[in-house]
Amino acid sequence: KFSAILEIIRARMDWMDQKGLFQWNATDYLTCYPRSYFEEGADRGDFYLMKQRGQVIAEMALFEKDGRWDDDPAYFYVHHLATLPGCSGAGVEMLRFAEHLGRKRKKRGIRLDSAVDNEALAAYYEALGYFALSTFTEGAYEGMRRVKYLGLPLAFRAARQTDLEELWQLEELCFPPQERCLRKNFERRLALWPEHFLLLFRPDTGRICAFLSDIYAEQAELTDAMFTEAVQHDPAGKNLVVLGLNTCTDLRGRGLASMLMRRRIAQARRAGLHRCVLTCHGFLVPYYASFGYVCKGISQSVWGGETWYDMVLELR
Repeated sequence: KFSAILEIIRARMDWMDQKGLFQWNATDYLTCYPRSYFEEGADRGDFYLMKQRGQVIAEMALFEKDGRWDDDPAYFYVHHLATLPGCSGAGVEMLRFAEHLGRKRKKRGIRLDSAVDNEALAAYYEALGYFALSTFTEGAYEGMRRVKYLGLPLAFRAARQTDLEELWQLEELCFPPQERCLRKNFERRLALWPEHFLLLFRPDTGRICAFLSDIYAEQAELTDAMFTEAVQHDPAGKNLVVLGLNTCTDLRGRGLASMLMRRRIAQARRAGLHRCVLTCHGFLVPYYASFGYVCKGISQSVWGGETWYDMVLELR
C-alpha cells in the first residue's frame, strides 16, 4: 500500500514541476514525510486508496487528531490527498468518501488545510464547501485551515430584498440598540447594494446563519455618518468598510464569522481595493488581528456612546 501512495505523491510532484507550481515539490515534502512514515501509516490503517480497473489512482490519510488544529476527535483530518495526474474527479470522490465515513462515525465535520498562496486549490476546496477559518505556519509551509460541517450545510450568496426582515432580526440579536445602524440606513443599503451583504446560509432550509455588511469609501476609516440615514457608500471607493459581522447565537463558535471575513477579504483583493477597515471594541482587537488587521488606536467614532478601535488591513 505505501508504495502506491508514494508513487502517486511523486507523480503529483512531477506534475507540479511541469506546471511551475511550488508546493510539495518546494517544501522538502518527502524529507518531512519519509518512506517509513507512509509505511507505518498504511499499517495503522490511516490511508485510503481509490482504484480504477485495478490501478490505484488516488490516496489520502484520515486522522482523528491533528496538532495543526486542536486535536478534537469530533473531526476527521484529511492529509496527503493526491490523485494521479489526469484522473479528473478522483479527489472529489475521495472527499465524498471521507464525508460519508465521517457521518457514519458521527463526526462533526471534516478538517483539512491548503497553502495560502495556492489560489486554484483554494477555489477547488471552496467549491466543495471547505471554507477558510485561520492561517498557520509550519516550517516553510504557510497553511489555511478549512472545515466542512457534516450536519450544517453552508453556502455563500449575496443578499436579496426579500431577506430584509431576517437580516434585521439577526442585526437586533447581535447588537444592542445603541450600536445598531439606523433601520433606514440598513434598508437603503440592502435595496441599492445587496451585493454588499455577504450571507452564509443553509441550502437545505434557506436559513441565514451569518452575514457581513460593508460599503466602499474613499476615506480609510469608519465614521458615525456611515450608520445614519444618509448612506455613505461610494461605488468608486477603494476602501472596503465593514459595518457589521453577525452570526446566529446558536451557531457561534464554529467560525462562521471567520469564513465570511476571509471570503470578503479575498474578494476585495481581487477587486483591486486598497484596504479593509472596521472599528471594534477593545476585546475584539486580537480577533481581527488574526486576519491581518492592524490596530491604529482609538477611533474618532463614538457611535452608541462607546469607545471603538480603528482596525486596518492593507491589501497591497
